Amino acid sequence: MNKIVSVFVALIFVALCFKSADAQQSEDLGTLSLEQCITIAQDRSPVANAARYALIASKWQYRSFRADLLPSLSLSGDAPNYNKNIFSNILDNGQVTFSSRTQSEASASVSISQSILPTGGTLSLSSGLTRLGVFRGENTYLWQSTPLVVGLRQPIFQFNNLKWRNRLEPLQYEIAQKEFVEDMEGIALTVTQNFFNAYLAKINLQNAEFNVARNDSIYNISQGRYNLGNIAENDLLQSELALRNAEAELTRARIEYERSLNDFKILLGYPTDVQLELNPPDDLPEVQVNIEKAKQLAIENNSEALNYRLNEIQADQNLALAKSEGGFNADLIANYGLNQTSEEFADLYQNPENRQFITLGFDIPLFNWGKQQAQVNAARNQQREVANSIQFQRRQFDQRVQYIVSQFLQLRDQALLAAQSDTIAQRRYDVAQNRYLIGRIDITNLFIAQNEKDSARQGYIRALRDYWTGWYELRQLTLYNFLEDRPITYDL
Repeated sequence: MNKIVSVFVALIFVALCFKSADAQQSEDLGTLSLEQCITIAQDRSPVANAARYALIASKWQYRSFRADLLPSLSLSGDAPNYNKNIFSNILDNGQVTFSSRTQSEASASVSISQSILPTGGTLSLSSGLTRLGVFRGENTYLWQSTPLVVGLRQPIFQFNNLKWRNRLEPLQYEIAQKEFVEDMEGIALTVTQNFFNAYLAKINLQNAEFNVARNDSIYNISQGRYNLGNIAENDLLQSELALRNAEAELTRARIEYERSLNDFKILLGYPTDVQLELNPPDDLPEVQVNIEKAKQLAIENNSEALNYRLNEIQADQNLALAKSEGGFNADLIANYGLNQTSEEFADLYQNPENRQFITLGFDIPLFNWGKQQAQVNAARNQQREVANSIQFQRRQFDQRVQYIVSQFLQLRDQALLAAQSDTIAQRRYDVAQNRYLIGRIDITNLFIAQNEKDSARQGYIRALRDYWTGWYELRQLTLYNFLEDRPITYDL
């Protein structure tokens, strides 16, 4: 029995070990490249999901507008509409009597309507049926039918809202599509910045750990030399101070690395307890970008440039609305169809009679103390304001595109120079360290070489960060991949 219990406990222990190993494995992301981090953030980060939902909402809004341009079918009616009441009745001799009435009325109609885009009117076809029941003594039922009615409602000299929506809605949907791609590229830009911030913090931590180890060795060597009388006490104190400063810097570097790495994990959509290592890109692709082509692509693709056009159309719309409200406007309503009444349903559609209806309603403002003219003048000047503001903003936009492209074309050379400086500074430190060990240079020159080594390494990482952030900033601005020579697209 004890053996069975022991075996059972051992099996449970093994299962728990496997489960623990699986959990540990699920919390280890391994070593990720910059491109992998960008893909993860674009797939699962809350910012990316919010951008997708925004585009989906714009997509359905645009579909709603497109549905307004198509025929619509509707069914309406009343049933049973029962009514029992007492009403007054004046006889021919002037006497007033009261009578009771009990009746019901049920009706149903089906109609098809179609908006007329160029004129803003509405064309409709309808068919209806009504049954009236009178309950007094012997119940009586009357039927009325309208087999077909053709109707037209046409505003005259009025603001055509549908026509303006037809100009605005497709452009707004296009802007939403561009903004989605920009948001995805914005995520890539943000990930790139935070990726190199975390990696730079890691490099600073490695430098701090290296400096503590080397400065500890230098301090021990300095103690031996001081005991032998080969160096002054000032040099010994300087080496000890450098060691203490390195230890303090190591503490700060650890805190900063943990903070920046945790921020980066959250950006990717992971909890902070996952294991993650970063592997920066080694190659720097040489990308040829034509400034004029970049300007044209930015004008065609960037949502900011499309918003300029949207603002112009909206200003024109406001002016057209102000003008239409200030002048003559009318509504033409016309109906033509067939109708018939009968006590028998079988005879309801026999020999229907014509039914015509036409009305023209109009509204002419005669005097309103100049209010309407003031509204038109306000809208006209707002239109001019928008035109001038957009002209200035477009010039600024062109200048920004030119600056970003010109700056990016120099970033690769700067990164290559920073890599050379990093290599030279590392070699110089190695030489200075060897010369210090044989007593050819003093400790001050060694620490200078050490600081220059750390600065050169940091400068190289910053140059890499500037290059890749410049690359994704250029992509976000133009929505174009110049490396692959194709537009940038994303699927929902």
